[in-house]
Amino acid sequence: MKTSSVFLVLLLAVFFSYTAIAQEFGSLRRGYERTIPEKVESPTPAPLHGGTYTIGQGGYFPTIQSAFDKLSRDGVDGRVTLELINTTYGAFTGQYGYFLNGPIRGASLSNRVIIKPAENKNVTIIGNNEVVMLFVNTSYVILDGVAFEGPTTLTIRVSENQQFSYNDCVGFWNNSDHNIVQNITFVSEDCTRGGTGVMIWNQPGSLSPPESNLILNNFIQEAGVGIFLLGYGVAATSPEGNIIKGNIIGSETDSKIAWGIQSEITLNTIIEKNLVQNVSGYNNYFSVGINVYGGYGAIIRKNIVHNISTSNGVHGSAGILLSGHAGPGYRGSNNLVCNNMIYDIISSSTQSEASLAGIQIRGQYFPKIYFNSVYLNGIGNGANPEGSGALYVFENCEIVDVKNNILVNTRDESPYCASSIYFYGNYNMIHSNNNDLYYVQNQSNCLVRSTRGDYFTLTDWKSIGQDENSISEMPFFVGPHLHMNRYVPTNIESGATPMSGICTDCDGELRHITTPDIGADEFFGDIISEVKSPILISYSLEQNHPNPFNPATTIKYQIPERSFVSLKVYDILGNFVTQLVKAEKQSGFYEIEFDASGLTSGIYIYQLKANEFVETKKMLLLK
Repeated sequence: MKTSSVFLVLLLAVFFSYTAIAQEFGSLRRGYERTIPEKVESPTPAPLHGGTYTIGQGGYFPTIQSAFDKLSRDGVDGRVTLELINTTYGAFTGQYGYFLNGPIRGASLSNRVIIKPAENKNVTIIGNNEVVMLFVNTSYVILDGVAFEGPTTLTIRVSENQQFSYNDCVGFWNNSDHNIVQNITFVSEDCTRGGTGVMIWNQPGSLSPPESNLILNNFIQEAGVGIFLLGYGVAATSPEGNIIKGNIIGSETDSKIAWGIQSEITLNTIIEKNLVQNVSGYNNYFSVGINVYGGYGAIIRKNIVHNISTSNGVHGSAGILLSGHAGPGYRGSNNLVCNNMIYDIISSSTQSEASLAGIQIRGQYFPKIYFNSVYLNGIGNGANPEGSGALYVFENCEIVDVKNNILVNTRDESPYCASSIYFYGNYNMIHSNNNDLYYVQNQSNCLVRSTRGDYFTLTDWKSIGQDENSISEMPFFVGPHLHMNRYVPTNIESGATPMSGICTDCDGELRHITTPDIGADEFFGDIISEVKSPILISYSLEQNHPNPFNPATTIKYQIPERSFVSLKVYDILGNFVTQLVKAEKQSGFYEIEFDASGLTSGIYIYQLKANEFVETKKMLLLK
């Protein structure tokens, strides 16, 4: 049943009037419309009885389409399981490959239709259609691949076909509710135009949007957009209550995802516990891990977003983006970003509007940014004219609430600025407190950059009423991702303030009820006593990251007192390669990038000398 608060509909009818023609920042597939074939139902239906039916050669249904036609025409009178017994199913004709035109009469939460591979079958469904498997006005379906690996799997693949605007693997359109898509590998070879793994969409003219669907534990191996939720029109016609959870977007070894997850003009969407990695940019437009465009009440939480890169994107790269448009009707409202870990965001774009951000916000009312861990590092080499920020707030935002985050930016964007917070607008636009804000000083960087001035120290920034209870220190991160080293004393421990409704961290561990930790990891460490900056009790040289690497890696070290520092690199035979540091340094944490582009694969040695301290470590270059 469709239920909507009258107040919410009236409030958001203004927010979601979708009448502009030009694509706005962060919006994809503007003006997308399709004609749906008319549904044909039997006047005297003979419903499919509850039970298990096979599809394929020698099966109860010879083809997937024949099973879908039966469901569309006659419905079900019990729980039905459709088992795929062939290893390959091909859909190479028509705009829609396998098409289920719902609703399925008799289907309900207790009378579901389950589509899955037969036991011990590795099944592939392949096509070159606009959508390989399309469900329209279809509810209570479970599309289950059973597992990513092993004897029983399901892969859905679509090749690029220029006959159509896009090539999607699976779509649930219009009045499609309570469906589950799980444990499937998706491959859309339409990477450059925005073909998707899974698309949930309410098209213009449909008054009953998709609600309460679950996209769970899938692997999007290749796609233009990994997972896409799309709505149009006023609030009453926006997809609502859909969940994207536990999916892997992108592989560890290649970059075949152009845009991670997109939620556009939706209500109360939850995007949680996903791993988004190796995203390489959408049509030289922007490289984004997760984006919520417009919408109301989205929750983006407990995601790991890393290795988001572009070489020539007009707008650079961002780990998590909340976007909207300045005109009346296009801003997002009350969206929450919490407990996420974001790192290795990369842009070498020299486009005039290119920037780099861990979390970026544009066109939002009352966004809430809580308990995130963001770490930016690297060298821009003249890229990103708009600079970089661990948190980057653009124009047309109101009351950005920023609390309990680790916002670290150690990048060198010279001649441009790298900062912890980078924002456009009035100071009262942002409410920031109980954060860890950290940057590396050079001639271009600052702690906070705004259109009204730069702030180089936390004391300067506090003088205008911001971050009164915040700290500035470089965290000691340990793998995997941005977890904290609990054995190193830090004021990040117990430095946060409790937030209503956020009781666990990124891993699901309970947060301290009165004094939680700053950032996404509740790590139960030790507090630094009576000081507001880290106590450096020893010299140390960290293992480079990443390792193995190609072609660049980062080396970090710390010194507890003013020292003359030498950091050299040798090959495995002890031959000198290069000197990365040769200077007197104040006590502190440091990092430097080693670029091995001109070197051959192999083991290299790096050695730190500072006063009487000497330490040596190995690193592996793999090309």
